[in-house]
Formats: sequence, C-alpha cells, structure tokens
Amino acid sequence: MELLKTIGVGAVGCLVIGWLLVSFLAPSRGRTLLEWLSASALYVALLCLFASLLLRAWQAQNWLALVAFGLLALIFVGGLAVSVVMTVREGKPGGGKAAQIDATH
Repeated sequence: MELLKTIGVGAVGCLVIGWLLVSFLAPSRGRTLLEWLSASALYVALLCLFASLLLRAWQAQNWLALVAFGLLALIFVGGLAVSVVMTVREGKPGGGKAAQIDATH
C-alpha cells in the first residue's frame, strides 16, 4: 500500500508540474510530448488510486466494490496504454509531424 501511495503521489506531482509547463509553452512538438507524458502520469495516479481501493475491497471481501473498482482500473489501464503509445510516437524522430494529435485536443 505504501508503494502505491508513493508512486501515486509522485505521478500527481509530475502531472501538476507537466500541466503547469504546458500552460505556459507555445505550441510545439516538445509541448505535445509533455502533454502526453502528463496524461500518462494522470493514468498512473488513477491506477494507483484504484489499485489501492481494489486491495481494500479484497481485504474486506466486498465483491461489489471489487468488481466496480476492477472495471474502472481496466478502463484506466487502456487509457494508460494509449497515452504511452502516443508518447512514444511523439518522441520518435519525425513522429510528431505524422500524428498531429495532442493530449488536449
């Protein structure tokens, strides 16, 4: 549980710093990469939250909460996968010109 908390707090910190930097940067490939990195940090923070809730539901043997938090965790795993793929695509040389998609639009 402490590991999840540490990772989650670190991800929230990265998210806040990333989105503050994005707010002040002019549109560029670097800004788009930072947007996708921040979106990935958001999904990591959400996954840590729901993993913690899943562990608590498992310990309490609350099956309804287990199913609900499990489904939400699966949805956020999908979001994390998409944002990581887009981050890698944006980070490749020439990748930003082909994609023209950023995390905020």
